[in-house]
Parts: sequence; structure tokens; C-alpha cells
Amino acid sequence: MWKAALAGAVALATIGSFSFAPGIGVSPAAAQEVVVTEGQIARLHAALHLSSAQERHWHPVAATLRSLGRQQQQYRVASNDGGFVAQAKSRVAGYAVTTMTMQRLRSVAQPLIAALTEQQKDAGRNVLSAMGVSF
Repeated sequence: MWKAALAGAVALATIGSFSFAPGIGVSPAAAQEVVVTEGQIARLHAALHLSSAQERHWHPVAATLRSLGRQQQQYRVASNDGGFVAQAKSRVAGYAVTTMTMQRLRSVAQPLIAALTEQQKDAGRNVLSAMGVSF
């Protein structure tokens, strides 16, 4: 039980300090509220109005977001099974996987972020805010 609590604290601390661009990250309170759906991904893509040169950087970002969404769904289902301890372990594991995927997202998003204009970044921030990503 203590190992699970410690892992949860580490995962939440990591999520809280994580940032995939300067000033952008997931706060500990919002960590469980970050929702990635196909609709959210499509909304982000549409809001960015990418040029053809920027579009090539989008595909790895979208793939990583889809992976995050699948993982979230898996851990949401698992956290509804079993007793309190099983649910807590599942949530901690889900936070850890989310943290790792967000770190991967940070690395694949860097080329896209660097290619965006300030207007595109603002539009993207608005969509990400709706997904639970804080700034």
C-alpha cells in the first residue's frame, strides 16, 4: 500500500512539474481531468490552421495524442474494477503512463511548436485549455 502511495505521489509530482513547452503543462489537480478524444484532436488540428510545411510535424503529435487517449480509456475502465486498493493502484499506474506519454508528446511536439506562429499558438492554447492542460 505504501509503495502505491509513494508511486502516486511521485507520479503527481512529476505531472505537476511537467511542461511540454515553456509555460504549458498539466497541473496535479487537473491530471485526472485531462481528456483526449478523437474529437479533441480534430478540434486542435482545425484550430491550428496548419500550412503544408507545418502539417508534416502534426502527424507524430496526433499519433501520440491518440495513444494517450487509448491509455486513458484503458485505465479508466481498470480503475472501475475491484476494491479501493485495486482502484488506487490502477489510477497511480494511469498517472505514471500519462506522465510518460506526455513526456513523449513534449519531444514530438517541439518541431511543430517551433513552426507555429503566435496566432496559431494562441488558438492551440484555447483548445488545450478545454482539454485540461494548464498554462
